[in-house]
Amino acid sequence: MTADAVRGVNTALEQYSQWQEAKQAMGSSQPKTSVLYDVAASPYIDLESPFTLWEGVKMALLLPTVPLRLCICVTSIILVAVANSIAIAGCDLSQPLPGWRRRMVELSSQTASGACLRAVGFWNPRVVNYHNYFKGQRMGAIGIFNHVSYLDAFVVVWAFCCAGVTFNFSKHLPILGYGVRALQNLYVPEHKDKACQQQGMVALIKERASNPAMPMLSVAPEGTLSNGRCLLRFKTGAFVAGAPVVPILLRYKLSPFNPSWTIIIPLWHLLRLMCQLSNAVTVEMLPPYIPSAEEKADPVLYAANIR
Repeated sequence: MTADAVRGVNTALEQYSQWQEAKQAMGSSQPKTSVLYDVAASPYIDLESPFTLWEGVKMALLLPTVPLRLCICVTSIILVAVANSIAIAGCDLSQPLPGWRRRMVELSSQTASGACLRAVGFWNPRVVNYHNYFKGQRMGAIGIFNHVSYLDAFVVVWAFCCAGVTFNFSKHLPILGYGVRALQNLYVPEHKDKACQQQGMVALIKERASNPAMPMLSVAPEGTLSNGRCLLRFKTGAFVAGAPVVPILLRYKLSPFNPSWTIIIPLWHLLRLMCQLSNAVTVEMLPPYIPSAEEKADPVLYAANIR
């Protein structure tokens, strides 16, 4: 986004702010202050991935490969749905899967996720300090990762086939839902009262953290996506159980094209991603962190210290 475009966005936001103030002023005599949104410093906007002449050349060269890459992704998703459906047939997913079934889920899920990543240009994803994952798993720890891109789910499943926290509709998605259920995710309770919904989610996380025989739970405590250049404030849901955590850093190559999910046009963003000569991501697993008594008693403190 150019400087002129940034000024244009600021102008539009200022006009919208003035319009809102005019509406509110009809019923109030209190003075209002116009506040512009700092687009350049926003963690939700990326200004450093312009569509340059070189980007256009790459797109012209690689565009013919996009249909094949999409076919690889779709085929991988169909195959993992079939394999995982066979693996979990007749199983109670609230309990640990038998060993061979869990290994089948891991093999199919990690292979399919790796195929999808490579199909969109992540030719050589890397994992650093994998041994920390096994340490955390033995301790019943929760994985904590920074949420950057719509690709994060593929990355963490490829890296260590964890369970996640997602919405209930995901297990009912056509084809993909069959593969998702086998990961033994936690699903956000459906409740009109947000407070009750949060309490229900906290109870599910505490229950999962108390059972190290289940797949490691992996949570993005930021609760939303950013441009990958900072960490947003952590929400406390993953920390209320007072369980140890394994901090996991997802490091994407942000230049010349940032794969993060910011304010974007989704299909255009995916097309540009697939027309890069090479994308890169490294998954770094830090040593398990055991909370102190003070942190166990105060999830806000625990979250802040991990961040």
